[in-house]
Amino acid sequence: MYRGPFAPHEAAHLLRRAAARGRREEAEDLAALGLAAAVDRLLAPPEPAPEPELEDDPKANRGKQHRRLVQSWLEHWLTTSTPAAERLTLFWHGHFTSEIRKVKRARLMWQQNQLFRTLGPGPFPRLLDAVARDPAMLIYLDNAKSRKEHPNENWGRELLELFTLGEGHYQEADVMAAAQAFTGWSVTSPREARRDNKPLAFTYRPRWHDDRPKPFLGRTVRDGEEVLAVLAEHPQTYRSLAGRLLRFYLRPDPPEPLVEQGAEVLRSDGAYGFLRWLFTHEAFYAPEVRNALVKSPVEYLVGLLYVGKTVPERGVARALIGMGQVPFQPPNVAGWPGGDAWLGDAALLVRLNLLPGVLDTQSDLSVFMDGGEDAYAAVLPQGQML
Repeated sequence: MYRGPFAPHEAAHLLRRAAARGRREEAEDLAALGLAAAVDRLLAPPEPAPEPELEDDPKANRGKQHRRLVQSWLEHWLTTSTPAAERLTLFWHGHFTSEIRKVKRARLMWQQNQLFRTLGPGPFPRLLDAVARDPAMLIYLDNAKSRKEHPNENWGRELLELFTLGEGHYQEADVMAAAQAFTGWSVTSPREARRDNKPLAFTYRPRWHDDRPKPFLGRTVRDGEEVLAVLAEHPQTYRSLAGRLLRFYLRPDPPEPLVEQGAEVLRSDGAYGFLRWLFTHEAFYAPEVRNALVKSPVEYLVGLLYVGKTVPERGVARALIGMGQVPFQPPNVAGWPGGDAWLGDAALLVRLNLLPGVLDTQSDLSVFMDGGEDAYAAVLPQGQML
């Protein structure tokens, strides 16, 4: 438990890491509350995001639909009373990746975004179960067409390698068993959706399912629910997730004892419980942790816009493309690489070129960056760091 001072300086650090946005008066208000109450305020239940007008038709103008998705999420992040939920949504978006060019339907991508916002703060098993049934994910990783005659391994492989256990903690036979167990987990066809006058949704197709018993991580399973149950109780799932969360919220190289502690908290208390533990931990306020994380392009843009002026929709899209991170369009299933990869020469130039159009001489950067007293400080290296 952190027992040091919790002044506006520490509160600004908390705001940057928890929400990627903030103003001086907000840091002062949090400091006046005290650490525990400040963390409670930041981790309030997520405010629902208004759903944008999106088309179900995959032939709709995908570029326009994609821009609307991005703009809607950023507008919500900039205006919501629960911005910490949005940074956690960004974490889950980079963990459970799906990509609009493959999924093709913007509405399904928005539904997935809402899923991360709604279930992301809670117990991981509930989130994992929902993601396994999420239409965007089933389409993206090709499980929607997986049948017992030819099981598709994509979902089973990424479930083990990226979403739960991590490399080195399973065998190829486990991947195949998972693929077989999830055969029949599918999505309603456009024809079925039109017939029932409902949007595309998860459906189970029993005739496609391989119901034979399968050895999986030392257990015997028949279906996807049993696979999820094994993974949801596996200690390595929580060690892997705790490491990723600490690299996202604390530092690139979290110490192993902290990972082990975090894994136990995550398992028992869910993601918000994990963040409450982390945000009140002495390690979170250590001097070496400040400026230890590079802002992703989305975080950089949100932080700037929150203390600056509005940027037109197309300006946002161009900036995110130039900086190398477009929401709903990760480069691959592993998500964005992050870290120093965000600060290549071309991407850094885009970041700096944003400043004159967003900030003015009255912009207060005291929360946007460590030591940022005025707009001129934004060009300093700390401006790129959380």
